[in-house]
Formats: sequence, structure tokens, C-alpha cells
Amino acid sequence: MATAETDGRIPEETGAPRASDLEVRVEEGEGWERHLTITVSPRRVARTRSREREQLASSVRLKGFRPGKVPDEVMEQRFGPAIDDRTIRRLVEDAYREAVRGEDLHPVGEPEIDSVDYREGESLSFRATFEVVPEIALERTGGFRIERPEAGVGEEEVEELLGRIRDEQAVWEPAARPPEEGDMVSVRIGPAHEARGADPADPADAGEAVEPEGTEAGEPKLRSYRFALGEGQAIPGVEEAIRTLSPGESGDFEVTFPDDFDDEEMAGASRRLHIELVDVKRKSLPALDDELARSVGDFESLAALRDAVRDDLERNAEQEAEDTLRQRILDSIAEANPFEVPKAMVESYLDRVIEAPENADPERVREARRQVYPSAERQIRRQLILDRLLEEGEYDATEEELEARIAELGERRGVDPRDLRRQLDRRSQTERLRRQIAVEKVFEALESRSEIR
Repeated sequence: MATAETDGRIPEETGAPRASDLEVRVEEGEGWERHLTITVSPRRVARTRSREREQLASSVRLKGFRPGKVPDEVMEQRFGPAIDDRTIRRLVEDAYREAVRGEDLHPVGEPEIDSVDYREGESLSFRATFEVVPEIALERTGGFRIERPEAGVGEEEVEELLGRIRDEQAVWEPAARPPEEGDMVSVRIGPAHEARGADPADPADAGEAVEPEGTEAGEPKLRSYRFALGEGQAIPGVEEAIRTLSPGESGDFEVTFPDDFDDEEMAGASRRLHIELVDVKRKSLPALDDELARSVGDFESLAALRDAVRDDLERNAEQEAEDTLRQRILDSIAEANPFEVPKAMVESYLDRVIEAPENADPERVREARRQVYPSAERQIRRQLILDRLLEEGEYDATEEELEARIAELGERRGVDPRDLRRQLDRRSQTERLRRQIAVEKVFEALESRSEIR
């Protein structure tokens, strides 16, 4: 059996654990799964249990005893099971950590602990199951034929972005008419007169909602909202009702909540709501001309703004094309050097990218994770390949390359390179820049080994 070494985190008063304190057996499971059977010696079990008893004694208060002076036999009589639980938790945590370090394993995620066998005065044993970071062998990293994505920018894209700039400069003007698509409306919504006292779910999800307003006796309590029609901030039934009103008008409407409404109790249900349209504002767009160009930046004319927009789009398109090419290269390497990705890595990735609200339907969340799983697995596989290439050290950024990149950034930002270097060091961003340079060198090498068409 292999033995694990301590990581030095055992309290000093217990003494450092000896090599014979742990016995570890490693078994390989499916894929990157590993099973550790860990046995802790009776001597260490007794030592840890004594320490846990002393720590518990220092915090308990028993009548007739000073704090920290409760006799061991009294502690055992009153708190024996609690001492056992604390002992088991401490031993499992420390022994697992020491075992994976001693066996030079690199777990992914938290282990599954089972088969815990503990009896006072004897050894403790348990089983830990987990996945480890893959050990990747890249036997082929070139000789591929890969299509380089197009990086062109059409006039439609330029005009679309100019339209967004124009939209951002729009002003909202009052309109004395029923609202239309895209109008900003201010409304007050609540239960209809005959349904007052009910507490229906909010029919609108607007950022300016306030608490229900107090009204005269017999009047419904209303809540205020402001939102743009047609942007999905209110349920369809509410928007349809609002479109029938003019500013200052109100009415009672039968509204059906969508079947996929977030509140399961309200999904598919109908409620009679009182809706008041307070005001309507229409969006007034400025002319797309030289004056607009001058108002949004240092541009002498609309033509200059259009050229700047096209340049930005082309740079973005080139970067997207390069990113896609890099992904295709890594996918080709993955296909030539197949390996499994630990499930724990994918699940952890999904936890970060899928943020489900607390009241979300569990089945929908599971379905969303199932749909995203393949792309998440592919992304992690690419990252593992890139990390493996970077580990070789062949592509590390030299100090000269780092200084040249900092000088380039300084010139672009109008900052002295020495000042910029100090800023990067202070913000702990220098190593990130080193990695960026190394990644660029990796892909330069990979592109040179394949036919890029």
C-alpha cells in the first residue's frame, strides 16, 4: 500500500502525522475517475479524538464546571456522539487532502465520500471517489487542412450600427394618442374593482415598479410601471390592453398569463386587472447627418463616422475570424488525439454559465444543461489542449517580448511604458499579458504546421 505525506496543516500540539498514520489504495475507475480507500491508524484516530474533545470542552458551559475545565469523563458521557462526529469529519477532511497530495493526484470538484468505518479506539477507513485533471498526450498537432473564416463587413452591418448609434441619441417626446410599438408607457396596474384584495403576480417586469399606492375606499390598489411596448417587459395580454387606451384613460381587462410564466401558480391563469395609462412617449430619432456625427465623438462629418464604424467592424470581424480559426485548429487536434473530459469539469462549467432563478422549473433547468452540455464539453476540451501546449514552456513569453508588448500598448494609450509596467504589476495583470503572448505564439506555431485555406 502507498502512504500519503502530510501537508503541514495538522495543529502543532498534535505533532506532525507520521508516514504510517495513513494507508492509501488507489483504484482507477471509468475515464478519469479515481477511487481512494484510505485507512487512518488507531494512534492518529485517538490523537484527533482527544483534540476534538478538548476543543469542544473549551466552548461548552456546564453548571458546576469552569469553562474549559470539564473532566474528560463528563464530556464523554454528555457529548460522546458529538465528539465522534467531529472526529470523523476532521479525519476524513485531513486524510483525504493528504492522500491526494501524497499520490500526486489533482482532483476535479469535491469527492464523494462513502463506506466510512469508524469505531472508537480502532482505525478509521473510508472511500473517496472523484475525477482527476486529464493527462493529455498530443501525438499529432499539425498536418490538418482548415478553412479560414471570412472576415468581410457588408454595408448592411455598417448601416445597422449607425442605426443603433442614432437610436442611442433619440429623445422621448409626449404623445397624445394610444401607444404603438416601441412607445414608452407609464401605467398603473392592479386587481380590478371586483377582485381587490387579491395579490396577483406582477404582470409587468419593469425596472421602475413601486409599492402599491394607497387609494380611496373601494378603489383598487395599483402599482406603477414604466416600459417600452413590444420589448417583452410585460405579458402580451397586458400590452394588448394598454394599446386600447389613450393617456389618462383606464379600464378593467381579463388578462391570461402565459403558460411559461415564471410563477407556476399563475401560468395559464386568467385575472381581471385594472389598468390606467398615465402617459405615452414616442421615440424621436435625430437625422443621420454631420451634426449627429459631431455629437457622438470627434468626427467632422457623417462620412468620417461611417469610416470609423466600418474600421471597428472590420477589426471585430478579423478577431472573430481568428478566434474561430483557433477553435477549428484545437478541434482538429482533439479529433486527432481523442480523450474524455471529466464530467465534473463540465458540470462546474455549466454551474457558471447557467444561472437559474430560485423558482425555476427543475426539469427546464436540466433540459437547458443537457442542451448546452456538448458545447461546454467541447470548450473545456479546447482549453485542456491549449493548457497542455502551454505547459511545455516552449512558448513562454520572453522578457524582451513582454517589454515590446508593453511599449506597444503604451504608445497606443499615450502612456509611458515604464508607468504602464508599474500599473500592470500593481494590478497583477503582467502575468496575464505574458500568457496572452504565449497563447499567440502557440497558435502561430500551430497554424504553421497545417494548411490554412
